[in-house]
Amino acid sequence: MLTLRSLVRSLPIALTMLLTGCASLSSQVIDIHPELQVSRQLNKDIRIDVQAKDQRTNKVIGYRATDKAPRPEIVLKDSVALLKHTTEHALEDMGIRRFFKGEYTMEINLVSLNYQIEKYGLKQTARVDMKINVTLTKGSKRYTGSYTNDKTQTFVGTPSEQENLKLINALVTENMNLMVNDKQLLDFIQFN
Repeated sequence: MLTLRSLVRSLPIALTMLLTGCASLSSQVIDIHPELQVSRQLNKDIRIDVQAKDQRTNKVIGYRATDKAPRPEIVLKDSVALLKHTTEHALEDMGIRRFFKGEYTMEINLVSLNYQIEKYGLKQTARVDMKINVTLTKGSKRYTGSYTNDKTQTFVGTPSEQENLKLINALVTENMNLMVNDKQLLDFIQFN
């Protein structure tokens, strides 16, 4: 029979497990859909072949916070399709409708995407960072750009899958917005 005394004794243990992430955590596949904001219009007749590559040697972004081994992995679902399709949608928003070879080649390379978590008592701080490189060519002319950003967020307890998803989506959206609003990159497309 559950008494008030046993309930009072078990409450701190249950609360600690909830807040510190001792509960069973599973690996997480991040499936994001960034919506980019563009600031410029381009000629609809421009032809751009968008190519994407994931240059990371390890596809694991990071690990969920738990004291159990092995720690649950966090991975990004289909990074190549994400980069390619998100970029094409942004270019469509700028007016471009022709995505095939013949004029420009835009190569987007995911160099790094990292998730780190640190515990401080009942709080956990998640830090995410991302770097992409872009090479845009037209004939013998070339433009290269590098886009890096990071975000940090503190949580009470272990971040949920939804909180991880939101944080990583915000990071990727911010990073790709840097790319699609790069004045020099857009000038290269518009004036070459």
